[in-house]
Order: sequence, then C-alpha cells, then structure tokens
Amino acid sequence: MSGWQDSYLGKLHKAIGTQKIIVNSVRAILLDDKGRALFIKRSGDKKWGMPAGAMERDESVFDAMKREVKEETGLDILKATLIAIYSSPTTQTFTARWGNEHHIIEYLFRVDEWTGTLEKETDESVDAKFYPLDNLPEASSELFAKHHERVFKDFIKFDGKIILE
Repeated sequence: MSGWQDSYLGKLHKAIGTQKIIVNSVRAILLDDKGRALFIKRSGDKKWGMPAGAMERDESVFDAMKREVKEETGLDILKATLIAIYSSPTTQTFTARWGNEHHIIEYLFRVDEWTGTLEKETDESVDAKFYPLDNLPEASSELFAKHHERVFKDFIKFDGKIILE
C-alpha cells in the first residue's frame, strides 16, 4: 500500500470529510520466550505502539491482523487467538490529530505462533523491541497509554472466553 491516503480510510475521509466513522481495527500481542511484548516505534510520530491498524476492504479481521503485523514487523503470523473485542463508544471514540473522528471497533489477538525475522525498520516503523509487561514504553498519548494497560490486563485475565466491551 502506498500510504494512508490510498487506504480505505484515507479514501473514505477524502469523500466524507471529518465526520465520525466506524473503523474496524486489529491489535496484536506478540510475546517473546521471556514473556515480553513486542512494540514498534511508528515512523510517523516516532512513538511506541503495538502492532495494529485498520482493516482494508475485502479482508477478514484475521487477515488484517496478519497484514498489519507483516507490514510493521516483517513477521508472518501462523496462529492467533481472538481475546477481546472493544466497541464501547465511551472508550473507543477519538479524534485523530488531523481532525477525523473515529469510533473504533478493535479486535485484540494474542499471537500464538509466528515465523520470520523481526525487522526493526519497515515502511511503517523505525524500531521494534520487546518490553516487559510491567515496563511498557511511552505511548503516543495518554489515551493509548491507558489502552495498552487495558489490553494487557485483559490479556492476563483471558480464560478462553472472548472479552466483549
């Protein structure tokens, strides 16, 4: 994909402006053999985040998660488990820095198996590192810092039943 303006969301916002839209997105938790979580430093704002992004047309949520992880880390996902779906307008609505309002429906996956070599630099990231769950990197905003905390609390309490919020 060439860039955000060529993505489904970019084209949609070009057509409708900044009015609120519903966005399906994915987020992946990848742990190394020491139980540390993978974070990437995004090329745009140079802030740390988890592998994540919006679905494109004609793709499943699982395929979107695999694509986002591949684009941001170079890793190929073989198996993953859906652990949560976040959709509350109270916690899942925000206005992006360019003024577009989004109500995000997020599908959170625990990656159970992957292959490949971690690429620290991709078209979408400038670094990638594994962090202990009790010492996560600084997020791009307070909103995302709280969301990362929530995601890992849900990851820890996951008992096989999908968490719906």
